[in-house]
Amino acid sequence: MNNTSLFLSVCFCLSALMCRAQHLSEYVLNISKQNKDEANMHVCCSFVVDFQESDSIVMNFGGDKEISIENLSICKDSSSLKHHYYPEVKKLVLKGYAGLISKMKIEYDYTNLSAFFIYGNGKAELWETSYDEYYYPYLPNTYTDMTINLELPDSLVPICSYPMPSIGKGKYQCTLKGILQQSLSLAFLKKNAYVHTKISEPYNMDVYQIKGMQCDQKRYNELVRLADESISFFGKVYGEEYLCRSRGITSYPAFVFHDGKGFSNRYNIGFISASQHKFSTYPDIYPLVHEIGHRWLGEWTLLIDDGKPGAYFIKESLNEFMTLMFIRCHYGNDLYKSLIGKCRLEYQKIRNTSSDEPIRNVVKNNNNVIIYYKGPLILDSVAKEIGYDDFIKLVSSFYKRYAGQPDLNYSDFTDMVDAIYPYEGRKLKIMIDN
Repeated sequence: MNNTSLFLSVCFCLSALMCRAQHLSEYVLNISKQNKDEANMHVCCSFVVDFQESDSIVMNFGGDKEISIENLSICKDSSSLKHHYYPEVKKLVLKGYAGLISKMKIEYDYTNLSAFFIYGNGKAELWETSYDEYYYPYLPNTYTDMTINLELPDSLVPICSYPMPSIGKGKYQCTLKGILQQSLSLAFLKKNAYVHTKISEPYNMDVYQIKGMQCDQKRYNELVRLADESISFFGKVYGEEYLCRSRGITSYPAFVFHDGKGFSNRYNIGFISASQHKFSTYPDIYPLVHEIGHRWLGEWTLLIDDGKPGAYFIKESLNEFMTLMFIRCHYGNDLYKSLIGKCRLEYQKIRNTSSDEPIRNVVKNNNNVIIYYKGPLILDSVAKEIGYDDFIKLVSSFYKRYAGQPDLNYSDFTDMVDAIYPYEGRKLKIMIDN
C-alpha cells in the first residue's frame, strides 16, 4: 500500500468513527451560470469547520477526476488546518486536531457532462449529489444550516429541492435550517423549451413539460389524480404528511419532465424529474407514484450509503413494494396480482443465470430486475403470510423509527420483522441473502 492509500485509509477510518461529532456551520454556497456553457458553473462556498473530538474530516467532493473541477482554490484562516484533495476517490480530506475551529473558502469551476447529456440534450440540466457526482463539498449524512445564492442568465429558470425565491433579475436566494447536507438538487430549464402549468387542488404543484412533447389531457388528469391519491395514502401510512418542516420539506413536488436518453425517474425532495416520452406514451404512470413514495422511503430519509449490503433493498425495493400496496388499496387486488405477476415473469427470465444475485449484494442501482422485481416478490411472499395490512404497519414503524438516522443497515429492517414475526423474519433474511 502506497503512502497516499494509507493516508486515505486512516482518514476514512477516523471519519467513520468521528463523523457524528464533526460539524459544519455558516455554510454559504454561491453558484453562477453567467457566461457558462451547458453543464458548467462557477461555485464559491464558505463554511466553518469544527473538528470537535476528531483530528480528521473527510468530505465528499467532485465528479469525473479528469474534467469535473478546475481552477480549484482553497483558503483557510488557520495554519493548523491542512487539506488534500483526492480527485480519484472524490474526497476532500482535512487534517487538524480535536477542538480546532476554522473557516474555509473554496472556489472552483465545475463541469458535469451527465447533467447535460443524460437529462435533456440542452433543454435541461439536473445537478444532484448522487451517483458519484458531488458538485459541492459536504459531510455525508449530517445536517447544517445553509444559504444558497444562484445567479443565472435570463434564459434559464431554476427548480430547486427547496423553495428558491427570486431576489432580482437572474438572482435567487434561500436560507435553510438543519438540512441534510447532500440534499441540495437543482434543475436548470431553458425557458423557451418548456411549458409550465400549475395544479392547484388539492395540493399546489408545478408541472414543466417540454414544448411539442406534452401529454394529452387524459394523461395530465391521471397525473393529478395519482399525485393526490398517493400523497394522501403515504401520508396516512407513515403518520407524517408530505409537508414536514423538520425534514426541510415545505412545498409539494414539482414535476420536471426531460428527454434524456439514458435516465428515467428521480425524486429530489422538492421536485420529481421524469422522462417526458415515458410520461406521454407509456400505458401507465405508476412509476411516478414510486417517486412520490420516496418522500418517505428514500435516500434522503433512510440513510444507507451505496456500497453497504442491501443498500438498494432499503432504498428501492421497499418503496417499490409500497407503491404496489398503494395500487392494491386504491385499484384492487386484481391489478395488484397482475403487477406482481409481471415481477415474477421478469425475474424468471434471469433466474439462475449470471444476472441473478442475492438482493443483499446489490449495493448500487445497477440491476433493475433484482431491485424492482425480485425485491417486491420477496416482500410479497412475507406480506402474504403475516397479512398485507400488518406488513404495511411494519414498514410504517420502520420509517418512524429509522428515518434520518445515519448508518442504517438492511438488517435493521429484517430484525424488526423478526422481533414480531420470528418465522417470517428468518425467512425474509434468507431470501435477501440468497
